[in-house]
Amino acid sequence: MTIIKVSHLTIYVDDQDAALTWYQGKLGFETVMDNRDVVANLRWLTVSPKGNSATQFVLMPARSDDDKTRVGNNLMTVLSSDDCTTEMRMMAHKGVEIVDPAAEVPWGVSGIIKDLYGNHYNIVGPK
Repeated sequence: MTIIKVSHLTIYVDDQDAALTWYQGKLGFETVMDNRDVVANLRWLTVSPKGNSATQFVLMPARSDDDKTRVGNNLMTVLSSDDCTTEMRMMAHKGVEIVDPAAEVPWGVSGIIKDLYGNHYNIVGPK
């Protein structure tokens, strides 16, 4: 038995519709699943980078007090881009908060953004 991939990342959110709008409009993600029948009393909502539904971001509603402490407190997630500089320029134009602008680093080009809840994403691409 071998673990072969990461399939889902959970992002706790205050408002699933607001989060869906942000991830689609700002990052260009697409909805993979929007279903109320998977888990009782829960809207199972996932998004992914276009064309890569193998890795899904679960936009999980924060329902308990413990869940609410997790909103905006995810560890930094690294997202790959084939053109980090252009991607981040487009994100800035769409109103995404840029924490560190795209800059050349030993492994390529890297920049950091925040989502609508304050979670950090490292955008990385080749030189």
